[in-house]
Amino acid sequence: MMTLPEQIENRMLSGEPFTYGDLCRYFDNGEKHGRLIDQIIQRLRKKGMIAFTRVGRQVIWKRVEKE
Repeated sequence: MMTLPEQIENRMLSGEPFTYGDLCRYFDNGEKHGRLIDQIIQRLRKKGMIAFTRVGRQVIWKRVEKE
């Protein structure tokens, strides 16, 4: 069974675009995981594995395809 951080990371790297808010709603089972989600986003961003674009006021994250 995967740990929560592994589940979150797998979701982020699935290729499907996501927002921070969507992940918080999806993984919130009565507990607040916002800080954990933010840490994983920043770690993957620094590694160049995900990037964001802005659509209006919304920040959309998605996996970066390596060439």
